[in-house]
Amino acid sequence: MKYHNHLKALHYFLVTARYLSIKRAAEDLFVTQAAISQQIRLLEDALGVALFHRHHRALVLTQEGARLQPHLEVAFEAIEKGLDDLVSDNAPNTITLSVLPSFASRWLIPRLTSFYEANPTISINLSMTDKLEVFGSNGVDLAIRFGLGEYEGIESQFLMKDYIYPACHPAYFKEHKVTSTKLLGQLRLLDDTADNISWSYWLEKKGIEKKQVDIKNNNRVRYDGSHYVIDSALSAQGLAIVRHSLVAESIAQNQLVKLFDEAVELDSQYFLCAPELHFQYPKIKNFSEWLRKEVDDFCLRYKLT
Repeated sequence: MKYHNHLKALHYFLVTARYLSIKRAAEDLFVTQAAISQQIRLLEDALGVALFHRHHRALVLTQEGARLQPHLEVAFEAIEKGLDDLVSDNAPNTITLSVLPSFASRWLIPRLTSFYEANPTISINLSMTDKLEVFGSNGVDLAIRFGLGEYEGIESQFLMKDYIYPACHPAYFKEHKVTSTKLLGQLRLLDDTADNISWSYWLEKKGIEKKQVDIKNNNRVRYDGSHYVIDSALSAQGLAIVRHSLVAESIAQNQLVKLFDEAVELDSQYFLCAPELHFQYPKIKNFSEWLRKEVDDFCLRYKLT
């Protein structure tokens, strides 16, 4: 017998067994007393046993009914817990956010003060990693990822485009008189180990042949992380390929000089990523709304022309 076909009847029996009253069970389940009685009769017929002794003004569990009830209590409690885990937020005042270290340190963290001021009851745990963390592992609620936005089983919401271009410290610019790409072969070049944000990628996109710029024989330094590239450039150690999202404010403050007016739009973009359900959590809605306003302000303030 496929007992799962009788889940409604089993549920109606369980609630009735708790109250030993069809009337109270009907009130609890928002159904009619006739519906309760019918489902219990169907269940008894399917099992071939009586579950209640029916007296004039009272119900009493039969021996079989008394044996069945505790098993159903465990089963339905497990079902309810599973559903609660699926649809509810167990930490409504804490956001565990997975984010690239570069974006966290150079963009997100300096802006978080305004989020905390607007949401004083919500705290943020930052998991700063280049790895694509599995949601549910370490309680990750939300991720800001830099890529194509294609992650199986995950909803990706577009956040922001990004660009790369050469930049250096004002002192380095003044010392080496960096006014043309023809000088690149004579300079120390700084970039990321990621191919799509490297000197090679920028040169290819700008149509500059490698034979014009011999970066293989150059004093080249590569870092596993864009924030390290920027730290090196801020220390006047060379000419860097940088991401606009991470250096726009440093350029506006004259800490770095943008060179050649030669920005390249990247295929990779910023996305907010999470299981679809997470975007329904109030804390995620608050954070997403705040973050989009910050992104809009940034894009308007530091628009590339």
